[in-house]
Amino acid sequence: MKKAKKTRRGPGFITTLVLIVLMAVIGIELVQMSGELKRKKAEEAIVSAQVQQVTWENEALKSALEKAGDEEFIKDLAREQGYIESNGRLFIDVHGIGD
Repeated sequence: MKKAKKTRRGPGFITTLVLIVLMAVIGIELVQMSGELKRKKAEEAIVSAQVQQVTWENEALKSALEKAGDEEFIKDLAREQGYIESNGRLFIDVHGIGD
C-alpha cells in the first residue's frame, strides 16, 4: 500500500483565525489612538491660546513697569481710575521712596 501524500494547501484555519483576531485588535487600537490624538490636539490648542494670553499680559505688565516712573503715565492712570479729574492736580507721595 502506498502512503497518501499530504499536500500543503496554504495556511491553516488556526493561523487564519489568529491573523484575523490580530488585525481586529490592531484596528481597534488605531481607532482609540485616533480619538486620543484628536483630544490631545484640542488640548494643545487650548493651552496654546492660554500661553498667548499670558504672553500678552506679561508684555502689558512689562510696559507698565517701564512707565512706572513717568509722571504723565501716572496722571493718565489716576484719571482712568477716577482718582483725579481731567483738569485736577496730582500730588505724588514720595515719602519713603529711596530709604
